[in-house]
Amino acid sequence: MKDLILITAYCPDDYRENKLRNLVNSLSLHSQLFDLMVVSHTPIPLDIQKKVDLIIYDKKNEILTDWDMLNQPWFNPGNDRRIQSSYLSKINTHLAIWRMMVLGFSTAKNLGYNKLHHIEYDSEINNINEFIENSNHLSNYTSVIYVDKQPTVDPILLGSFQSYQVNSLPSKLINLDEEWIKNLIKTSPSKSPELMLQRLLEEKGRVLYKDRNDLEKGENKFGIVDGQMENNFIPWAVPFYDKLTNELGFVVWNTQNENGVKHQIIINDNQMYDIPFTPHNHWRMEFLCNFDSVENLLIIENNKIRENINLKTQEEKNIFKRMSFRHKTSGEGDND
Repeated sequence: MKDLILITAYCPDDYRENKLRNLVNSLSLHSQLFDLMVVSHTPIPLDIQKKVDLIIYDKKNEILTDWDMLNQPWFNPGNDRRIQSSYLSKINTHLAIWRMMVLGFSTAKNLGYNKLHHIEYDSEINNINEFIENSNHLSNYTSVIYVDKQPTVDPILLGSFQSYQVNSLPSKLINLDEEWIKNLIKTSPSKSPELMLQRLLEEKGRVLYKDRNDLEKGENKFGIVDGQMENNFIPWAVPFYDKLTNELGFVVWNTQNENGVKHQIIINDNQMYDIPFTPHNHWRMEFLCNFDSVENLLIIENNKIRENINLKTQEEKNIFKRMSFRHKTSGEGDND
């Protein structure tokens, strides 16, 4: 039986829909080796449907917005103490993504597929060799994942592409349990869907780790669409609570704006801090004041209001400390 390539998608506009169309067109050239399946939270045009073997349209696209379920990416400036913050994005699409994965995995298992390759729609595939190589690896491993390594963040599973033995998939990836997924997010120190998936795979099977850079050696591209494309601000320009010093800090990591960014921070309506200009591909960290004295925080990026945070009550202060903070110690810091 042929391997199955599962494409998960969310394409609410022409730009993203064309990314999916181009991906399907390129993968359909290898129909003698792979069947194609698309699971999407948006309707799939008929021309794309005709080029794949299986389609699932799932209208439910639940976005999590409770503060204790928000994504909490981390950044480790100076390789010292890690900063985690929910202020990069006020939403979490983890449940919606896992729902598509489970629907695709369970369908593949019911139809008798032995090997499955999961890929996200915003990919360009010009060389199929990585899929073929992974298919061979799945004779000895239950899953193949790619680890993304960067100097200032911890190595983490790349969400754009994994390969699986279908019969060895953990039961939680076959039987949809939304309450379990929500609880997993709520109790996770890192709030990272990639790390949660990686640990689940490690607990239940034999994992082969490959370098994320291997993926793009054959002129393939992954993660083309910026997850925050609808946001005009750079992701990393966030306030944080320093657990070690009890200070309010502000960190900028400008990976997107080639013209650079300028920030102003107004505290309690009467204290203004001018954050120095941050060029493209640079970062900076500033410490502003004692956190206990802060009742309101207004953040301005390139003359536009980015964030207005109220911290008048102790409850608001306590929630902020859990949403955006710098660890006491170096390393992962999950337990400090």
